[in-house]
Amino acid sequence: MYIAKVKHDGNLYLGIHSQETWLPLSAVLPAAMAQLSDDIDTAAGNARAAFVSPGSYIDQEYLLAKQEADAWLAGNKDELAIPSSVSDHMAMFGVGAVVAAKEIIATAETWEKALRNIRQLRLGGKSAVRKAETIKEAEEAAKEAIEQLNRYRPAYN
Repeated sequence: MYIAKVKHDGNLYLGIHSQETWLPLSAVLPAAMAQLSDDIDTAAGNARAAFVSPGSYIDQEYLLAKQEADAWLAGNKDELAIPSSVSDHMAMFGVGAVVAAKEIIATAETWEKALRNIRQLRLGGKSAVRKAETIKEAEEAAKEAIEQLNRYRPAYN
């Protein structure tokens, strides 16, 4: 395995191949684990991105819209006090306020479920990497987690 950087005895070694180095496993294995954990985090980020529109802070937009829709539905559904997230959805999709609010909530709940599942896959993979006793075991654990994350995508009808 190629390892971008390894710290050992106060020195930094760049571009190390795990099978062709004189550095001890006690220095190389933690560096490999850190790099593999970063790879798992990247795969998790890609999986999360598949569930939302492109752009920054879209997840926060989903959360805000869900909060507004939830509060409006839980209240008296005042047609004169429709939250902007609901009215924007109404205009975009040509639906009524209640339908818009319910659609917003359903979309947000799908996102939240995906977040929980992706987190479970990500942390499970990183835990397996940490438990590895060899670089090969760590690589296999990371590969499995990354493959699972790469397959985790929204189901479109």
